[in-house]
Amino acid sequence: MSLNTATYLWFEAGDMSGGSRNQIEFSDDLAIFFDEEARSSEKVFIAYDKEIKAFCPFTNRAQDYGQWTNIWRLGLITKAKGGADYQGRVICLEKRKIGKSYVYVIAVADLNSEKHKEWAAKSVVKGVTGGTEGRAYGYF
Repeated sequence: MSLNTATYLWFEAGDMSGGSRNQIEFSDDLAIFFDEEARSSEKVFIAYDKEIKAFCPFTNRAQDYGQWTNIWRLGLITKAKGGADYQGRVICLEKRKIGKSYVYVIAVADLNSEKHKEWAAKSVVKGVTGGTEGRAYGYF
C-alpha cells in the first residue's frame, strides 16, 4: 500500500503554526495522501463532525527548509469555528471518496492515548517527518 492509496493518515501535531495553532506542514512525501484536485486547487474539504465542515487551505509553499525542499501547509478548522485544540495532540485524517470528490474526516486524540496506539498499530508504514523537530506519522 502506498500513501496515495491509503485511507487513513495520522500524525503527531507538535506545536502547529498560525495564530490559532491550526496549521500543519507536510513534505511532498505526505502531501501525496491528498488527491490531485486538492493539491491543484489548494483546498481540502475537511469534516470534523456531523455539523462542522469547511474547505480548508492546502497550499504549496515551495520553500527550501534544509531536509525538506518543498513544504505544503494545511490549515485545519479552528477551535473558534468548531474545530479542536490540535497542538501537542495526534490528528488522523480519513480519506473518503464521495462521487468524484474526496472528503477528509478528521479525528483528534491525545498523544499516547488508546486511540493513538490503535492508529499506530494499524499502520502499514510508520515514520518521522524531517526537520529538527520531526513528528511521528503513519498510514493505513
